[in-house]
Amino acid sequence: MTIHMHNIGKKNEGEPFSWTSKDALLYALSVGAGACDQSGNLAFTTENSRGIKQKVLPTFAVVLGSSSGPMDELGDFKLSQILHGGQQITLHGALAASGTVIPVSSMSAVYDKGKNAIIALSTELLDAQTREPVATSVTTMIIRGEGGFGGPQGPSESWEVPDRPADVTVVAATTLDQALIYRLNGDRNPLHSDPQLAKMLGFDKPILHGLCTMGFAGRVLLEHVCGSDPEIFGSLSVRFASPVVPGDELVTTIWRNETGAVFQVKVGDTVVLDRGTYVQRSATVAHATSEPAAAKA
Repeated sequence: MTIHMHNIGKKNEGEPFSWTSKDALLYALSVGAGACDQSGNLAFTTENSRGIKQKVLPTFAVVLGSSSGPMDELGDFKLSQILHGGQQITLHGALAASGTVIPVSSMSAVYDKGKNAIIALSTELLDAQTREPVATSVTTMIIRGEGGFGGPQGPSESWEVPDRPADVTVVAATTLDQALIYRLNGDRNPLHSDPQLAKMLGFDKPILHGLCTMGFAGRVLLEHVCGSDPEIFGSLSVRFASPVVPGDELVTTIWRNETGAVFQVKVGDTVVLDRGTYVQRSATVAHATSEPAAAKA
């Protein structure tokens, strides 16, 4: 099995990807908007509430053109070797309630973590009419058993839980049908819906999409750090530490800082989203252009 190192940096332009107001509303519902207070997120969950203009959750960007990445050009390893290690998104402006983007994807980096390898897959979403950047997404994948090739280890990380009380702690329960709703955004992996397959893969029951858990955290950050204003939402990155089961209660803990915030999400005492970093838009330029941080293999 090998990683196709010669394809690093090779850009692949996908087909235009369009979404409608209904798609944006479905996404908001799939990450818990309106679940506790139907009147609290009307800008994100309705399009015709009197005096309220529809807005779009910034993390919706992760599902736009998400299936257009050059997976067949990454290597000849098995899909069963891949773990979703982390995710980063950068917004260049508030997302429209409907629109069309052109995804341009590339394998942007490969790191050698000893036993395993790390691949960073970057996707830039361009406005279909102007080709101006709308959002950038970096998916970090752990490729089990493909390390040890003598490549770079990747940039060092300096994230840690602040030694002070959190500024915000929000508890949000997922529903038993959370994964069944979220899969309608496009990720139909049966690991999130098929009990028999989940047991074959070592889980007691289907697990929640990691990006759904990230969507819950992004919604909390939007409300408590951005004042629910998508215009100032800059970038967000997380590491997926442990799986979540639909019905679990997510506890998001936020520490504000000079550029935005750092955060963590737990289920009970178990960290499920780690190394969470949020950067306000005014401070995102250097962050968005830097190399993606390598996930722990």
